[in-house]
Amino acid sequence: MTQPVADPYDMSAAAVLPERASSWSCRSNRALLLVHDLPAEIDTECAPLRDLAFNLDQLRETCHEMGVPVARSSVRFEGGPGPGEHWLADLSADHFGGLRALLDSFGRDQLLLTGVRAHAACLMSAAGPALAGVQVFCVADAIVDRSLDEHRHSVRAAADHGATPITTGQVIGQLLGVLS
Repeated sequence: MTQPVADPYDMSAAAVLPERASSWSCRSNRALLLVHDLPAEIDTECAPLRDLAFNLDQLRETCHEMGVPVARSSVRFEGGPGPGEHWLADLSADHFGGLRALLDSFGRDQLLLTGVRAHAACLMSAAGPALAGVQVFCVADAIVDRSLDEHRHSVRAAADHGATPITTGQVIGQLLGVLS
């Protein structure tokens, strides 16, 4: 597997959000958190992977506390899902069909999108559901890409394809009902 980050960068610089096209708010009774292709072991000494690991831990903990389903997708299924988490099969072929079935099985219509390879697989995970009426939230400081430029481009492209760019703090605040 290639390294998720080729050129280390500051996550706070990557989490500058483009303008929102929607006024959606994530809700614990509607959301599902997707952690895409996170390696079993990542170099948490390297920026932005250190921030990614921290933000994903915060999101997963909040989602578990609030009853929000958590799913992991991976081509290789490294590491295994945590307790109460679900696998989403291979991202090739019919990835959206598997994702849609998982959303439907929990009665969810909101997708919180996180993980690695934002320019490819995360963006692919955003476009299909958004076109099918799922409210997709691209968690800008809980994804990484190979460079800061690719990260920023991915967040803008996800927004252009119907996803709402958002930060970890905003997601947690909205799930807890303290932010709208």
